[in-house]
Amino acid sequence: MNTSSNGYVLGFAIGVCVIISAALALTSAALKDTQDAAAEFDRQKNVMMAAGQLQAGDTRSRQELEQAYKDNVREVLIDTETGKEATDRKVEDRAKMSEADQKRYRMLAIAKGADGKPEAYVLPISGKGLWSTLYGYLALGADATTIKGLTFYKHGETPGLGGECENPEWTAKWVGKSILDGDKLVGIVVKKGTVDPAVPFEKAHMVDGLSGATITCNGINKFVKSDLKAFDTFLGPIRKK
Repeated sequence: MNTSSNGYVLGFAIGVCVIISAALALTSAALKDTQDAAAEFDRQKNVMMAAGQLQAGDTRSRQELEQAYKDNVREVLIDTETGKEATDRKVEDRAKMSEADQKRYRMLAIAKGADGKPEAYVLPISGKGLWSTLYGYLALGADATTIKGLTFYKHGETPGLGGECENPEWTAKWVGKSILDGDKLVGIVVKKGTVDPAVPFEKAHMVDGLSGATITCNGINKFVKSDLKAFDTFLGPIRKK
């Protein structure tokens, strides 16, 4: 056999590609359950961090954290049209719903405190920034009005600019802010510049902007308020209790 012929070289290259592709496919399939479990664990950690139930440097094992999530966090589907829990639907089935139903039925995580009562309502938030869709969790305290925590766990924004949205030093500035101005839902406004604490509205409802990331900040302003509005039919009555 002439191993220097073009046909042999091409056949050999194709054979190698097929073998490698098959090996990668088998490896990916074998690791899928592990990857899915890791992604789910990361999601749970972000919910707990937003709710204030997990701090940086926590030394608990993965098994302990997963048990803590199971014990202290309840995930429900909220019918945003009625403001009620959709008890006839399961959270895990939401991904299979139509686009319209996914918009109507939203997952909400309710974190309870030591007394068994809700201490945080954790809302999934997402929307367009400059280069990507940002995904995170925004937690409101028991009053359903005051920010308890914020995490961004997935995005493709520019490192050092819009990518600073995940910086704990910046997300910490959201804590204690109010989403209501009187009875009006104003959300949280990311200011272009630095908040002036001498201005009551800025002190209560605004956070410092991210330098060089105006479009990312504008996107965050827009989708945070939109997602808060979606849950207002559920959260509104809680505020009146």
